Amino acid sequence: MIKKIVASTIVFAILGTSNILSYATPIAAPANTATDTKSANKKVEEVKQSFEVVIPEKDSVTSDKNLVLAFKAPQDTKVSIEVYHNVSKDDEAEDYELSYDPIEVTVGSIQMGWAEIELQPGLNKIEFKAKYKNGSEDSAVRIINVMEVQEVKQLLEEIVNKSTLGIGKKP
Repeated sequence: MIKKIVASTIVFAILGTSNILSYATPIAAPANTATDTKSANKKVEEVKQSFEVVIPEKDSVTSDKNLVLAFKAPQDTKVSIEVYHNVSKDDEAEDYELSYDPIEVTVGSIQMGWAEIELQPGLNKIEFKAKYKNGSEDSAVRIINVMEVQEVKQLLEEIVNKSTLGIGKKP
């Protein structure tokens, strides 16, 4: 019995590592021409010069006022984060006011940056502005709605009630 367990463990280990080795082997590239090299270098530079907001991935609703922001960018990219709060009393109009001084982050060698912010109840707009070493810029905006749990439950109930009232009605 023990011999069967040991033998099956060895077989699984061999099968598991064979896939890893196949992914790690380099692929021989065809002979490069001058134009292929230029286009490949341009594509690599485009990939290197990308800015991506990881957290929050998209606009969202939360009950937590503290939020950790995370983003990816090339090394030595300067990222400015500005947090705005909607001060409009009208539900349809949006009038954003800067909550506090912009946060400046320089991305290090791991090519990840993060910052912790405190949001106010209601709509909050977070603007990310990335400035790369070569001078080019990129930006992203996220809208975060901070609501109490009871408000979210009430909003969901209203949405469900509106959708169920429309079922079975003829246009």
